[in-house]
Amino acid sequence: MIANAEEILADVVTALQAGKVRTDDSYSRLAWDIGADRAQAGIHPKESLEAASIFFRVALPALSESMVELPDFARLFNIVALSLEHSISARIRAASAAYTGFLLNRVHDVQVEERHRIARELHDRIGHGISVAHQQLELHEFNRLSEPTRASGNVKLAEQAIQETMQNLRQVTSELHPNEPLKSLEKALLCYLETVDTREVTVRLHVNGDETWAPPEVRDESFLIFREGVRNALAHARASVILIQIDIAPHEMRGTVQDNGRGFAEEGVSGSAMGLRSMRERAELLGGSVVVSSEQGKGTTVDFHVPMHEANL
Repeated sequence: MIANAEEILADVVTALQAGKVRTDDSYSRLAWDIGADRAQAGIHPKESLEAASIFFRVALPALSESMVELPDFARLFNIVALSLEHSISARIRAASAAYTGFLLNRVHDVQVEERHRIARELHDRIGHGISVAHQQLELHEFNRLSEPTRASGNVKLAEQAIQETMQNLRQVTSELHPNEPLKSLEKALLCYLETVDTREVTVRLHVNGDETWAPPEVRDESFLIFREGVRNALAHARASVILIQIDIAPHEMRGTVQDNGRGFAEEGVSGSAMGLRSMRERAELLGGSVVVSSEQGKGTTVDFHVPMHEANL
């Protein structure tokens, strides 16, 4: 603020030397930076206006007093008053433009984040249910003649998946979060495994520690992350074994989804597949991380970590 006041007084001196008020607005970036800083700090523009008004009321009498003995006082006072007002107003406009620009960028960022969140919710909650229903209907057609009892079970699982998808759709459209927090991460994953075809793969799930150490939002989001990791392994890995291990401590949660499938090249890890991006974004929202490592012919490992104190903020 002091530097800004010094620039305003320098404008007044320049006007006095030139004998006229400066008419251009080619001021330094100081006023712009002040506006951006105030926006970032959450300071309302009215505070800047009040500060400018106080500065004008203090500076004008002081400058007037210093010139009162000069023979051309009236003309000089007029230049000082107009120059002071012009310089302050120009800086207020620049600061306001910076403030508005900052807020517009913030609105844009929020909108982008919201679109990403909606995409995650649709992919993880709606897309998953549709995928399960489709898979069960395919299994029904496969088992219809040879194993009618199993085929009937496939239809029931498809109906269940559709009903759950409809419920999730209502939740997504209303608030984009579950109405009821997940009570048990282990039970939720076991229920998921019951809805998918695991006849040609051995799946092992181990959950260690006390789930109550994890806040509800951590259990909710981590379930979607682990489920997506398992879904990817079932859909793409062609694995014979999938291991899921989750360790819950008071200060952190760590988990791994590992398969012995076909894997993929290292450059594939940074790809833009929606599932991988969704897992990473969900972990980052909790203050944690998801790291995917893979090698062709040697399987894939998804490592998840979230510190509890970060998730509680």
